[in-house]
Amino acid sequence: MEWVERELVDKMTYRPRFWLRYVDDVFAIVNRDDLAIIFQCLNSLHEKVHFTKEEEKEGGLPFLDVMVIRGSGGELHTTVYRKPTHTNRYLHASSHHHPSQISSVPRSLINRALSLCDPPYIECELRVVRQALENNGYSWRQSSRWAQTTTRRKPYCVNRSPVYLTYVKGVTDKISHYLQRRFDIVTRFRPPALVKSILRSPKDRDPLNVPGVYKIPCDCGRSYIGETRRNITTRVKEHIRSMKNVDTDGSAIAEYVLASGTTHYIRFDKASVLSREKFLVPRKIREAIEISRHPNFNRDHGWLLPTAWKPLFLSLSHTTNLEQDSISSVCLQEDESNEDDINEPSESVTEPSLPTTQPLSARAMRAAARRAAASQFGSCRDARTSS
Repeated sequence: MEWVERELVDKMTYRPRFWLRYVDDVFAIVNRDDLAIIFQCLNSLHEKVHFTKEEEKEGGLPFLDVMVIRGSGGELHTTVYRKPTHTNRYLHASSHHHPSQISSVPRSLINRALSLCDPPYIECELRVVRQALENNGYSWRQSSRWAQTTTRRKPYCVNRSPVYLTYVKGVTDKISHYLQRRFDIVTRFRPPALVKSILRSPKDRDPLNVPGVYKIPCDCGRSYIGETRRNITTRVKEHIRSMKNVDTDGSAIAEYVLASGTTHYIRFDKASVLSREKFLVPRKIREAIEISRHPNFNRDHGWLLPTAWKPLFLSLSHTTNLEQDSISSVCLQEDESNEDDINEPSESVTEPSLPTTQPLSARAMRAAARRAAASQFGSCRDARTSS
């Protein structure tokens, strides 16, 4: 907006009598004959910057939350402005909130009326405020007392970091007094849980609206494994668009379908999420793991993984659940086998059960990689010793 004002000063031949701007809202006093010229000059500064105007109606013009009224002698008066959709609904006096939050409602409304309204309009505005407060359960006498106890601006000082607590009447207020008295720590109170935070959203969520590793199958039995830091839905749409435009550079799926010489039906409707991951390195590692587990038509095999990880992939060849976490399942299988060795007699041997689906665990992945590397290093050392 500073650039707009500088350009406006250079191009506009007529200067407004009064120009006041707050962010992108401008209050100006101009002649009616020059209004169209100024408005046309504003909209010609940049093709992507468009202004809208609101002219004076019945001697009044709103600006932010102030109504500017032109008097009979040309003088300007101000009062509080409310939109036509305003309902005068505020925080109810009986709500389970901290007393400082309850008292801030009448204090702010009364002080706003006293600071924005000119003397001829103060009494009318206070009647509106009183009616609104009484409708929300406030006492006018108590509200007037709260308005007179407005805290003055304190000198700047460095305080400790505040503590945020959910307000519980008779509990957290005592904790606040204790922290303030013993440790000079200010407490900020949060309102209790709202209904919208307890109930589940009624809107359906697309499972593909997450970043991570995904799989797009083909009727031939092979699949495409990919990764993206954006939503998987966006990347799937790009694959579809590349197939329509015969763009083999933008999609390996389009290259596979066009170069194979046979008819393939890509099941975009059965695209699934193999792993939800927003960070680059874990996402690339998981993509390489899934490429090694599934028959695919990818252009490459992704990141080159350490050879110590190969025993992990071989042990997972029997796994049928595609969305199962590879590393966590191996760790769970080893843990279950260890528990069976401890609980069962030495002469009985039990087969470990198939692991259940576990969420992806970076810690388990690192631990499994260390165990695989240690076992490989131990086997090499035993081989050198025997030789």
